[in-house]
Amino acid sequence: MRQDRVVHARREPARPDRSSARPWYRLLRRHSTGIAAPDPGLWVLALAISVVDAIWMGVAGVAAEPLGFSLAGGAVLVLLIAASCLSTVKSDPPLRGMALASAFLIAFTVPVAVLHFLAAGLGLPFIDGMLARIETALGFDWTAHVAFLARHPTLSWWLALAYHSSGPQVGLVVIALSATRRLGRLWTYIRLFAATLLCVIALAALLPALGPYAHYAPPLVPSEPLETVGALWHLEPVARLRAGTLHTLALGDLRGLATFPSFHVCLAILTAWALAPVPLLGLLAVLLNLAVIVATVGSGGHYLSDVLAGGLLALAALACRDRAVRRAPAGASTRRDPAARAIETISPADA
Repeated sequence: MRQDRVVHARREPARPDRSSARPWYRLLRRHSTGIAAPDPGLWVLALAISVVDAIWMGVAGVAAEPLGFSLAGGAVLVLLIAASCLSTVKSDPPLRGMALASAFLIAFTVPVAVLHFLAAGLGLPFIDGMLARIETALGFDWTAHVAFLARHPTLSWWLALAYHSSGPQVGLVVIALSATRRLGRLWTYIRLFAATLLCVIALAALLPALGPYAHYAPPLVPSEPLETVGALWHLEPVARLRAGTLHTLALGDLRGLATFPSFHVCLAILTAWALAPVPLLGLLAVLLNLAVIVATVGSGGHYLSDVLAGGLLALAALACRDRAVRRAPAGASTRRDPAARAIETISPADA
């Protein structure tokens, strides 16, 4: 009987395992992986924007009031520590998702808001005249629309309430998608949020506008107990920024100054998309955000072109996301290293 030949494969020399030789390295990698979501690159971007803010403020002679920014930084640190513990000491993906998403949203939106404020002082010419002409060409009478809201105060109040729900809805997305373990969808939402917010701020800096309340000066406006965020409050800080007389910036001063395009519309579409697969809540989110889009004209003080541009930006971002998903090779996520897989969804519920 012929014996089977045994072929000895040539073995590569074993490489030393740094993690076993260095326990501190293994511990550091484990904790850093636990706080990598939604994307390591976005954390680096947030840090880079903070550095740009610090340099810009130093050059412009603007000082930051330390209390508010210190509290925001402390909140981010506490949330990151909690997320690290929830991924190492006690595994709890939903709570970890909430902590990480909240930490990043604070760490990103605060420096981006500062950048937005500083960019508003560039002094480029306002484009209100062009935006008004676009409205006229589209057959939309902004003054008549606001007068209609003034004659229907109950409708105006409910639309203003819907408009003010945009911020709280971001928190709702974090809670709902984390609780239902749709973490992949949550990370995608945050990436889209970050990308579209940067686009809005860049466009608003290059194409600044004061808004239709200032441009048209309508004789009849809605009278409502809710503050109209996008109406006239921003005129004073914009004037001070352009005149170079804003010397102190507090966290409470940071609000949206963008007119074109509307980030409220962009955020409404992204939020409705994010919550759409959640039973019942998804339908309510779609209806509420339709109201947000309608309210953006009157309660937000936006031109119709602002609304259309914000909607196109959100749809373009979602289209790019879908195209990237279709072009991703099958099984790509399983071939990546554990650190990359750790920032993806915990379950396949990412419909």
